[in-house]
Amino acid sequence: MKLGIDACCWSNRRGFGRFTRELIAHMVAEAGGHEVTLVVDRATADHWVPPERAQVEVVATVEAPTRAASARGARSPADLFRLSRAAARHAFDVFFFPAVYSFYPLLRRVPTVITFHDAIAERYGELVFPGRWPRLLWDVKTWLARRQADLILTVSGDARDEIVRCFGDPSRVRVIGEAAGDQFRPVDDPESVRGVRRRYGLPEDVPLLLHVGGLSPHKNLRRLLEALEGLGPDRPWHLALVGNDTGFHTEIGAVRRDVRRRALQDRVTLTGEVPDADLVALYSAATVLVLPSLAEGFGLPAVEAMACGLPVVASRRGSLPEVLAEAAVYFDPLAPSEIAAALTRVLGDGALRRRLRLQGLERARAFSWKAAARAALGVCEEAAHA
Repeated sequence: MKLGIDACCWSNRRGFGRFTRELIAHMVAEAGGHEVTLVVDRATADHWVPPERAQVEVVATVEAPTRAASARGARSPADLFRLSRAAARHAFDVFFFPAVYSFYPLLRRVPTVITFHDAIAERYGELVFPGRWPRLLWDVKTWLARRQADLILTVSGDARDEIVRCFGDPSRVRVIGEAAGDQFRPVDDPESVRGVRRRYGLPEDVPLLLHVGGLSPHKNLRRLLEALEGLGPDRPWHLALVGNDTGFHTEIGAVRRDVRRRALQDRVTLTGEVPDADLVALYSAATVLVLPSLAEGFGLPAVEAMACGLPVVASRRGSLPEVLAEAAVYFDPLAPSEIAAALTRVLGDGALRRRLRLQGLERARAFSWKAAARAALGVCEEAAHA
């Protein structure tokens, strides 16, 4: 099978960028007799190290997709045509998009598999898009993608159900899952843990609450801040919000205003994006990961945290209960009092934290990028032979 893969999301720093990098690398490693060609834009190709066994088609685009396909941006028709023309030059048996985010129409009729990580943009459009024009561009792109897709890939049963609810046609949707990368393991070196706290100005003598992910409105961080007031002034804690606030619609301004209004400046740190080595150390330095999202397609930070031995307190909405199973404490994300109660319970119960750590380590081992890659290759083979 001659398999073409869009690699334009490789440089994206959000979850589907990590999905793209991990999945493509493992698909190439597991490809066997298949011939894999990665189609990639110039800006990405200038800053990546592609998998060794893959062929690469570099397209002379003008603007990087990570910038052009942002919340307030739009990719140029010329760049889209250049990518489409480059893909059409190959006689692919199937073409795979790891994310609809970087989809472009294919000029040659070829069986196509497109990944929709979730239907959050469709369900919570007012929280995802900064205005009507970006929403319209997204709707046009996803309509074209669904028209061209022979099969749709997604990452959880909950995401599949939402996609079917929004788009219909359940017969075309397949689920493969995600996993924590090999670098996500408990850090046993106390100096590394202390060092990462010092590096980001996090106090070393209080329990560290960690949130990892984007700062978009559907991440529900303002209710989390409201909930933290409910922990009481005498309970020690510090919250680190780790994540990129650029590219996607963000409410970082509102979060900062809430921090000031609630007089939490000394208790909340926005670290911005951190490198993986520091992220692994932060997972090991923290007391609990808290994810108050209104929806998640998969919830990769939760699996990464579990793989590092960090207990998780999470929203019971979206995919998180499916992914975390019994290895988490859940709350209603619309009820700050429930968020506060869940955090109070975990912070105050060392035996519960030890149980969640062990259950989380076991649960994280249930997910594998190798298994996801094999499943994705199977879906591509299914599309090619249909």
